[in-house]
Amino acid sequence: MKEIIFYGYKDYKLNLAVWDEVENPKAVVQLLHGMAEHIGRYADFARYLNENGYVVLGDDHRGHGKTAGLDNLGKVPEGDCFWDTVQDEILITKYATDTYGLPVIIFGHSYGSFLTQAYIQRNSGVIAGAVLCGSACQNGADVKAGKLISKIQTAIYGKDAPATMIRKMSFGSYDAQFIGENKEFAWGNRDDKEREKYLADPMCNFTLSLGFYKSFFRALCKIYRSKNLSNIRKDLPIFIISGDRDPVGGNGKLVSRLYEKYIDAGLAGVSMKLYPEARHEILNELNKEEVYGDVRDFVETCLSVDENNK
Repeated sequence: MKEIIFYGYKDYKLNLAVWDEVENPKAVVQLLHGMAEHIGRYADFARYLNENGYVVLGDDHRGHGKTAGLDNLGKVPEGDCFWDTVQDEILITKYATDTYGLPVIIFGHSYGSFLTQAYIQRNSGVIAGAVLCGSACQNGADVKAGKLISKIQTAIYGKDAPATMIRKMSFGSYDAQFIGENKEFAWGNRDDKEREKYLADPMCNFTLSLGFYKSFFRALCKIYRSKNLSNIRKDLPIFIISGDRDPVGGNGKLVSRLYEKYIDAGLAGVSMKLYPEARHEILNELNKEEVYGDVRDFVETCLSVDENNK
């Protein structure tokens, strides 16, 4: 892996990780990581994709990882963080295309999957496919409540203040489902070693700012509108994957709702898989080899579709 400084939207400096030591690569997989983590956690998955013929790259998003630095984790710059990050990803796709001259498949996990949901509404014409991992259709009353709370608290405390109340409402409720296990971050996955690695990582498990959540909730209230869903290319291959005990996806319910949203929008290339007993971080789950293989197979399918459309 190598790391480079990449200038994103409005020349904002991002840390970009690149795994490109691949002979005769077939495509590029662009990774979008989740909330309160960083791109370095995807090294094992990236190396697997390298072994199967794919270049991999991904940034530390605004407010995360080496882009933010330890002293500023969770804090985001002025602007609309969510949509500015989507624009960062569009520029990274252009960089990947210009650098390697290969098809690009987007893989977004958790927060990264919501960024990807928005991304494909703006840029689906230039990619070969998208994977939405640990995702959901998040447009319920809790999102509207989060939007209101973050707006009010940002006005009172400022955009950089930690969103402690919102964190308790979200992550706290996720852990409640597994309270009998008496383990922090039990909702993440069943692999205790991976869970402990996450909790010990100084660039993970931090509380994001009110400004971050204000932007995030505002975006979630828009991306499921019919006029925005209609912008997605109708034949774009989309693979929705989640654990059926992932509280972010409502134990499969909200994942299925997302799938149905896309079907109702007339998208012809959508598929979905729920993994029994798996939780949120299926790339770090006990059955991660199965997940890795399914993503590889989907990417191969994307390339076949892309070749047939030329």
